[in-house]
Amino acid sequence: MHAVFLPLYSLNGIIQHEEMVQKELTRFRRAMVLLAVLTVSITLAAQELNSHLYALLLCGGRNRITNHERYWNDCSFIYRTLSQRYHLPKRNIVVLMADGNNPDSDMLRADGMGFISSPIDLDGDGQPDITGAATSQMVSTTLYRLTQQLTSDDHLFLFVTDHGGSYGTTGDSNIWLWGDEVVKDYQLALMLQQMPTATITVVMGQCHSGGFIDELQHDGRIVMTACADSEESWSCPDRDYDEFLYHWICAVNGADEAGNVVDADKNRDGKVSMREAFDYAASHDRRPETPQYASWPQQLGEEWSLDSPVILAIHEVEADDGPAAEWSLSGVPQPSGRHGLHIVRKNGKTMIKLKN
Repeated sequence: MHAVFLPLYSLNGIIQHEEMVQKELTRFRRAMVLLAVLTVSITLAAQELNSHLYALLLCGGRNRITNHERYWNDCSFIYRTLSQRYHLPKRNIVVLMADGNNPDSDMLRADGMGFISSPIDLDGDGQPDITGAATSQMVSTTLYRLTQQLTSDDHLFLFVTDHGGSYGTTGDSNIWLWGDEVVKDYQLALMLQQMPTATITVVMGQCHSGGFIDELQHDGRIVMTACADSEESWSCPDRDYDEFLYHWICAVNGADEAGNVVDADKNRDGKVSMREAFDYAASHDRRPETPQYASWPQQLGEEWSLDSPVILAIHEVEADDGPAAEWSLSGVPQPSGRHGLHIVRKNGKTMIKLKN
């Protein structure tokens, strides 16, 4: 026989053991509650960001002879990326393309064998996605309406695939709109000047697009173009897209048009910032063009992405063991004692705080 020894506890020992167990259970429950609260809060913050992001996709084409099918492909790819990859509500996306919803033939086929009407369904769900024609009146009307609708909590994303030109002195550029109309760099700058949004991100693929950068310079803006002001932009040599725009969309989409994985997240933080998307597109650009990038301030383009909050304000706060940097998430009230979800970074550690 084997002797069996049973532990003997005093009454005080049993009570202390039970108290320890209860304390551990209480800590565990609190941790689970905090985890649930943080999960819900972060999810709500992401949903809040989506509801505050608006996109204007512009594809003028100029006329049906010069309105290449690749422009439609560019628009369809970025539209699907916004609505399917980033779950941007379709009501937040405005598409101005060629002659709009007019059923007349307005686009040159990719094979050059005749003309077709631009399909109004950009994502294959059977629903029309084109808002209207890409005319100067529609552009100005749309941007004016957005200035009245959007607030300082919102963000505007402007995407242009089109023909471009230059006028006047070096650095003066324009976008060709439908019906051989144009919008010049300074005209677009004036239309965006009244936009009350927190940020404006502009991606342009047309020739001479770099000439827009000096006119669009303003705090809270990021501008990326396919080429310099004196250059032409080019199509892909192996697919019917614009070269720079195609690689830029692949970067933010996380995949190419065939579904192959594209990894542009250089710093491994789980998101593709506008700087990372530009760097990926520029490094994969195979055509004789020089992509241009500008961000005011510089930090904005390095932080801002289509699917994550952006730093709106940073200031010093007093933590329990000294000062720390604190910032708020986009769409959540900024750190001034008000409600919201906030991040505190101190001594290499990141903490999430809920203010109520």
